[in-house]
Amino acid sequence: MEIDFTQFEIDIIKKHVDGRWKNGNHGVHMGDIEVGGIEKPAAIWEDTYYTFVIIKMAAFIYKNMFYFMRDKRFDTGIDDYNDLDECVDSIMKAQADFSLSKNTKGLKVEINKE
Repeated sequence: MEIDFTQFEIDIIKKHVDGRWKNGNHGVHMGDIEVGGIEKPAAIWEDTYYTFVIIKMAAFIYKNMFYFMRDKRFDTGIDDYNDLDECVDSIMKAQADFSLSKNTKGLKVEINKE
């Protein structure tokens, strides 16, 4: 049985998104993402050239990533988080650092060429 995001978890994510982008509607959308052949629930939001993803792997276990220009995927280099606040905050900080410096040092980068 798959574990979906609870309303409390969705509210935590929205709190971070609304706190960062006060002048826009970046709505957090819920969806499913295939991870290792299994669909997992995901919270997704976008800003200009960036798409952010938080995946719920299991109860209290989360993964994060963001995409830049749809073909470059970044994560923080940490496999799993057991604190949702830390998971969301760390991926937004990683994206901000990347956006300000275009420096990928310390970030795990995967470029998809289709």
